[in-house]
Amino acid sequence: MSRKLRLLLAGGGLLVVVAVALAVVTGVRYWSMNAEESARDSAVQAAQEHTLTMFGRDPKNVSENINKTMGFLTGSAKQEMQKNVTEHKIAETVKKDKIVTVAKVEGAGAMENTRDTAKVLIYLNLSTSRNTNTEEVQIDQSRIVYDMVKRDGEWLISTIDILTDDSLASRVQQSDGPVPSGAVPIPSGTPSPGTSASPGTSTPAPATP
Repeated sequence: MSRKLRLLLAGGGLLVVVAVALAVVTGVRYWSMNAEESARDSAVQAAQEHTLTMFGRDPKNVSENINKTMGFLTGSAKQEMQKNVTEHKIAETVKKDKIVTVAKVEGAGAMENTRDTAKVLIYLNLSTSRNTNTEEVQIDQSRIVYDMVKRDGEWLISTIDILTDDSLASRVQQSDGPVPSGAVPIPSGTPSPGTSASPGTSTPAPATP
């Protein structure tokens, strides 16, 4: 075999190795992007479901909802919920005053995420009535940010922040990365947490669990 032929074969082999390496790198990047996109979608979906459970109130199932809520909270979020449940006697009060709160998620989106962490923004409306008086319903609007972690295939909420206009603006100013797909735009004039459509009622906006 001539020297020239050997060089050609060696060069061809090197090109094959480079091509395979590029294909592997491209495949890994594609898989990683798909994995993060899938994680983002599942985190947002879990956040919405958790919100409906955590903030919904009904004398018929309040204890069950509290137990379910404890199951998807961790860290400081779980500690705060346990404290609130005990100090404010949430289950007893809901049953005694016949409080019914219907939670509705008006919008949700990931502010940032990896495959096993996420920060999710929720726009929440709460409609609350007491003592079966459906004529006096208080409407509370809140913006909430969850820090979430994925463990054993399940998304858990580790911290909960109920935002004011100032704190939301601060978060936006600090974010200099690309806007993720599915992120929620910030509408102008969104009421702060606790804004009520019925001033005469006294039920507060949801406290941070």
